[in-house]
Amino acid sequence: MKYTVGDRILMLHSKEEGTVVDIINDKMVMVEVGGTSFPVYLDQIDFPYFHRFTQKKAPLPPKRTPGEEIRREKPSGAQKPEKGMFLTMLPVFESDGYDDVVTTLKFHLLNETNRVYAFHFEIWLNNSLFLEIKQDIHPFQHTYLADLDFDQLNDNPRLEFTFSPKGGDLSLAATYRKTWKVKAKQLFQQLAELQQKQQATINYTLFEKYPLRAETDAYGFSPAEMKKLSTLTSVQSVKDTTPVTARLEVDLHIEKLTDDWKGLSNLEMLAIQLNEFQHHLDLAISQRQHKLIVIHGIGTGKLRDEVHEILKSTPEVKFFVNQYHPFYGYGATEIYFK
Repeated sequence: MKYTVGDRILMLHSKEEGTVVDIINDKMVMVEVGGTSFPVYLDQIDFPYFHRFTQKKAPLPPKRTPGEEIRREKPSGAQKPEKGMFLTMLPVFESDGYDDVVTTLKFHLLNETNRVYAFHFEIWLNNSLFLEIKQDIHPFQHTYLADLDFDQLNDNPRLEFTFSPKGGDLSLAATYRKTWKVKAKQLFQQLAELQQKQQATINYTLFEKYPLRAETDAYGFSPAEMKKLSTLTSVQSVKDTTPVTARLEVDLHIEKLTDDWKGLSNLEMLAIQLNEFQHHLDLAISQRQHKLIVIHGIGTGKLRDEVHEILKSTPEVKFFVNQYHPFYGYGATEIYFK
């Protein structure tokens, strides 16, 4: 036998080198090439030494002059197109013995813009703060946010974002808020489509282009008027309705608070309503009331949003809900205290 176990060999058709690992018979041997073993006939292999010596040697690299060892920067390509800011959700599937089921949802924030943003991220479960993150996200980067167990979708999860651009561009809005709520039916459809398309993540657009600094807010108030509002809310309401005992229900419709409301501007009416609300909120807290219902109506939603902002910054509030009520519809918020 020309070859023995352990000999180095050369595959004649591919010029790959390998090793003889077994002798099959006088015409075939078992060889291993690149971690794979297979049988070959003796006329398909040869010793590699002649091939090595007859190969052309690679030319020596050209001699470098001083300074050439420094790697030159490659010319930068075209600037990446901006797509916006996205919330990405990665579902983690595990087998329950019959099917693959989702056990965990992993959330990331993806910045597909050329600007740095500071962001404030919150997760609320059953109107209670579950997680809070404050940090920056750089251009065309992503950052991990949090995991949610799939069972926590039963806790009415709400994801709150507040973005602020960095860099001092006064043409952009100072802040931008976005809320994402889980819609169960839509989520199940997206998960089914995800498996069919064999994709990894579900993406939600938070904004495509960051909004410019608006001359008025979403409800028609200018920045100067909003500054004036903070002054007006420090003044007591026109109509003195101070109760001795805290109420279980407070109606903030302006006609309930003052008789001269027809001559007031929208801003003045809002100030009166917020003063009245703050008064009853403080009274309920001081008397250790368990619950308070505030009737704000539907309207443009400005009064409701301002009431909710006050509640978010009040530590004595356990949680609050604004959902359909058989008596008030969607025009009231129920407040529960710690």
